[in-house]
Amino acid sequence: MKDWYLAKSAQDRMVILIVGALILLTVAYIGIWRPLAGGLANRQQSVVVARENLQFMRDGQARIRASGGGVSQNDSLTSDKAPYLLVDDVIRKAGIKLPERVEPIKQGSGARVQFSEVEFDKLIGVIAELERYGLNVTTLNVTKKSTGMVSARINMERS
Repeated sequence: MKDWYLAKSAQDRMVILIVGALILLTVAYIGIWRPLAGGLANRQQSVVVARENLQFMRDGQARIRASGGGVSQNDSLTSDKAPYLLVDDVIRKAGIKLPERVEPIKQGSGARVQFSEVEFDKLIGVIAELERYGLNVTTLNVTKKSTGMVSARINMERS
């Protein structure tokens, strides 16, 4: 290859070097710069969406507080039952499909509940009722199954 290159005229060598440099620049742009710039743009868009979601949640919280929503001290209920038993009782009283799993967590100070399919509106009512008993949601994972139906995993702890 070296002999081939040296056999060319000085003008041809210059053209070969320029074309080679352009090819290297093109490969660097396509293989390195474009993916980095695209990833940065995607991350920036994710931040914008997350900020919009946060603002939506803050607006919702303000509307709930303004309407007198939320749990007040006067609405609180008491129970001597273990949290996982209390969760089971409230779910049964609400008349919704029983969860696949209800188990105690953290030395009995909380409960883990897992539904494969439950009505979202009724689930929210159950959570609100449990908050009246002093159980706070520490983790809530909800996935839409169909219109009005979700799968959910909930961790609750006594406050």
